[in-house]
Amino acid sequence: MFKRPKLPLTASAPLNSQPFWIDRQQDLDTWVNHAEVAPWLGVDTEFERVRTFFPRFCLLQMSTPEKAVCIDPLADLDWDGVRNLLTQTRPTKIFHAARQDLEVLHNYLSVMPANVFDTQIASAFCGHGEQVGYAHLVKEICGVSLPKAFTRTPWCRRPLSEEEIQYALDDVHYLGILYETLSAELQGRGRASWQSDDCAALVSDQVLQKAQRAPIHRVMRACAGMDDASQSVAAALAKWREDLAREKDRPREWLLSTDVLVEVARTRPQNLQALAAVPGLEKSILKRRGEELLGVICASETPASDFTRMPKPIRPDAALKALGNVLWKHLKEVCDHEDIPTSAVARRDEIRALAAGERHNLRILNGWRRAFIGESLLALTSQENISRS
Repeated sequence: MFKRPKLPLTASAPLNSQPFWIDRQQDLDTWVNHAEVAPWLGVDTEFERVRTFFPRFCLLQMSTPEKAVCIDPLADLDWDGVRNLLTQTRPTKIFHAARQDLEVLHNYLSVMPANVFDTQIASAFCGHGEQVGYAHLVKEICGVSLPKAFTRTPWCRRPLSEEEIQYALDDVHYLGILYETLSAELQGRGRASWQSDDCAALVSDQVLQKAQRAPIHRVMRACAGMDDASQSVAAALAKWREDLAREKDRPREWLLSTDVLVEVARTRPQNLQALAAVPGLEKSILKRRGEELLGVICASETPASDFTRMPKPIRPDAALKALGNVLWKHLKEVCDHEDIPTSAVARRDEIRALAAGERHNLRILNGWRRAFIGESLLALTSQENISRS
């Protein structure tokens, strides 16, 4: 149905030039039986997230060395076989820039894939640049220029055109050759364990929980320096908004913008008249949720026993800033020498925290990063402190 020239993934395993669309259970079961004995499984998703809290799952693309398929989430299908396929240790599941795909699969299928290989992470460790895109990597490694005509396709529309389906299939068509090429490069550079460690972290419970806490943490950062009562109200309002957004499946900012939420926390209005005076608060929210908001404010003005105040950020003094710059310069020099982006090793805020004396919960001091650069940064910190004393 959809023809393309064959692209050899290995000398003995060309990708089938007849990929197909799956919207029947029998075809899905056949695909799962085929895929579960494959050496690797390319995975990508298409989704929409415009008017909803949760991403709307529109399409699942998968590939093996022999076949590539599009599976229709809008069809009436039993997904247990796919769940089992994704959570088995074998085959290796290949993604590119996996975070959003993992979120979609977790929300829709309630699973996290096992044994993940992210080609974007691998490409950074192999000297291909910072957060390199899939199309760029395919061009660099496979010598193929992918079309860009369907990047804004409404993927939940049915039927999709043959060209749109072919475009979606391209997103998994080349994952196998990227995987094989990058795996060999990682082995040659002695960085295969870096890849496996960082990909394991992508699907860890800790990362999932951190992502779920992130919207509330962003609100708390915006309220840093407020009094305890206002910060307690801010945390309660952020949680209330998050729960409501999930329940109604609506974007959190549609329900209550962060700017308005912060202002409500700061002023802590005690009645509808005072709440209505908050700049930017929409009348529809006041009418439908006004009493509910006042209830949240009243119930949370006294901080709970486990409440942790967010202090106002303090601008580092000249010595601390200078130390941070020394550490960052050292990190950059080592990364440039090893042909790896600094962002793949540490963020600037981690280096600032290290300079300020933080020694816990820093990636730079754990796993392969500690051996690669963390120990030398700690030694440099000690040297700089001694020289200044």
